[in-house]
Amino acid sequence: DTWDWVRIDCGSDTSYKDSNGDTWDSDDDYIKTGDNKQVASTSSSDIEQLNTLRVFSEQNKNCYTVPTPTSARYFVRAMFWYGNYDGLSKPPTFDLEFDGNKWATVVTNTTSFTYYEMIYATKGDSISICLARTRDQEFPFISRLESLPLPDDMYPQMRRDMAWFIRYRYNYGADDRIIGYPDDKYNRIWEPQIPPGLDSVTANFTSLDETSVNVPPDSAIIKAVEASATDRINLSFGFDNVSHLDHVEMYFTEPFLETSETRSFNVTVNGSFVNTTTPEYQICTSVWANLQSIGTLDIQLVPTEDSTLAPIISAIEVYTVSQPLVIATTSQNDLDGLEEFIETFDQLKGWSGDPCLPNDTIWQWLNCSTNQPPRVTSIYLSGFGLQGYLPNFSQMDALEVIDLRDNDFSGCVPQSIIDNKQINYMIDENENSSCRKSKNAATIGSSIGSVILLALLV
Repeated sequence: DTWDWVRIDCGSDTSYKDSNGDTWDSDDDYIKTGDNKQVASTSSSDIEQLNTLRVFSEQNKNCYTVPTPTSARYFVRAMFWYGNYDGLSKPPTFDLEFDGNKWATVVTNTTSFTYYEMIYATKGDSISICLARTRDQEFPFISRLESLPLPDDMYPQMRRDMAWFIRYRYNYGADDRIIGYPDDKYNRIWEPQIPPGLDSVTANFTSLDETSVNVPPDSAIIKAVEASATDRINLSFGFDNVSHLDHVEMYFTEPFLETSETRSFNVTVNGSFVNTTTPEYQICTSVWANLQSIGTLDIQLVPTEDSTLAPIISAIEVYTVSQPLVIATTSQNDLDGLEEFIETFDQLKGWSGDPCLPNDTIWQWLNCSTNQPPRVTSIYLSGFGLQGYLPNFSQMDALEVIDLRDNDFSGCVPQSIIDNKQINYMIDENENSSCRKSKNAATIGSSIGSVILLALLV
């Protein structure tokens, strides 16, 4: 049942059903900013959804609002294929974010698509997936975005205050194709892998009688790699040379029913003993480990003294665990005040996601404090071409600077702002302002301390 899956073919002009009968949505219901583009004809992909993309060249941060109707852990994947859509052969680098947290630095290229996956326990009825410009003239884009809820018994070791980011997911023993949906009903991508010095083996059965709680696809388990004779298996995974927490899931089955033989081995990760494993025929079992690593992650499968067969492994998943996720999002008072601006002025309707988090990609017309929760301290909307009446944003009581010059406002500054003695302000009256005759209108003012420029100029 995939009714609560979200599949977005970013850059597509219309929604449609694919060859599996699954619906792919256009962007319109999820984001208000960006432009649809097509990859160059010489860069077209066999994956239908990678031939279009959505590019964001105006705002510094652009966010998809993805509904999460089920309170659960969600699997989310974002895919990127530059495809020389702009004819410049300059693939961009930018940030990918979720719910005010950094997910990844997306590094695109001219030769292949890039994808990022995470598992995340949602906090509300939607996830905000944001693309943030971090380099001048390098515009973020996205080709495909998917999310789906996972059963409660999948990945039970996961803490709700952290997210997992996939680094490696291998189908050992296979060399022919990538496994994905619908073979994996939870949409994970399993890449084929035969490490040097290991032998590929295929089980003498085509389906499993029983599988582990994480439900890897049968096709990823019936193939495996095996060490020679009674040798050990050494697996190595490269990471950045910084300390990080990893979560590893290893999957095993006994491919042959050999009553006269035994297979058992010790599992060690970065030199620490994890488990002694005896694979069972036609049953998938798993071994997991959480550990801190710097640089390389090393796994060894070492035969026990009484084992007559070499170690074997069918599949593996390696995740990097996030830092504890942000708990205090931007103050609700500030969110409510900003929503008043967004609802009032068409030029601001594309802004969504957390305005102050992460703190290196704040909305470009704001400044924020580093408090917990963050507060909006400045509004800079000079020259945005805003027209009409200013909304009431008096709940934004941490403001220090408001710059609204070079717009075309009507009416007067809301009385609630004028009466807020915590706000130090200076007002230049709009020549067309109807406040000119109002005894309650502030036509010009100044105060000690920090200055607020509430300049209503034509």
